[in-house]
Amino acid sequence: MRQRQHYGGGYHLSLWWRATGWHYDNKCEGVVRIDWWVCMAQPNIVPHKVTKPIALLAVWFAALVIIVGIFLYAARMIDEPLWLKQILVISAILFVPLFVSMVYWLQTKYRPEMQEDPYYSEYLKRLGPVFRNFKPENIDTKIQRERAAAPLSNESWEEREKRRCKIYEDQKGLFLVHSWRPSKTPGQVADIVISLAQHGNGPLIEGKVKSVEYHIGQKFFSYPVIKEDAEENFRLEVSAYGPMLCLAKVNFKDNSKPIELQRYINF
Repeated sequence: MRQRQHYGGGYHLSLWWRATGWHYDNKCEGVVRIDWWVCMAQPNIVPHKVTKPIALLAVWFAALVIIVGIFLYAARMIDEPLWLKQILVISAILFVPLFVSMVYWLQTKYRPEMQEDPYYSEYLKRLGPVFRNFKPENIDTKIQRERAAAPLSNESWEEREKRRCKIYEDQKGLFLVHSWRPSKTPGQVADIVISLAQHGNGPLIEGKVKSVEYHIGQKFFSYPVIKEDAEENFRLEVSAYGPMLCLAKVNFKDNSKPIELQRYINF
């Protein structure tokens, strides 16, 4: 809504935004007062219900749209001074990459903190005892010297390294991996995803794996579970109340000898 009032003598220009009380005055000849009220549909945001990080990000983007819209509309309405009009336009443009970079920063550096409260609580519980007084032993030169001075077993380091590399070759770089989260299923502790992973180049990346047969015990299935979805890395999804040993038989499209893999699924 605009209101124009004449006060005689000179002109007085005012732009108002009621939501924040933002105010700009410019005196010219005569007195003309223009009151500008920005009318926008108020977003239905209930602060105490914004409990999930993803909801907070949605509020951020809503605020971005509102702020940029206000700046651009204000720049459109202002004729003088020109420098203020330019500042408003430049600010509106800069706000977009600023917000996007902040969201990217949150989703990368602070990814664990962006989890929902139950998941973040479990993350802290796991992180605390496991990484207490953490020191990377492959980087700490003092620890390396102590390990080098320690007596070795009857097997030399070179022999053991050769045996380690042979495991890569025998398994064609294929390994079982798993991820978990606190379970949403009543009576269960963890929701678990077990899948196939490829070290370097190999049959999984090259599309040579036909299927994976999982066996995790009679408390889960009384039969082998066969997965054939290569796009999902042959993933198996289960809910559990305790750790278990998972066996997996990897079958290949060229009918070559299958590979047997195993992994202890803990959480």
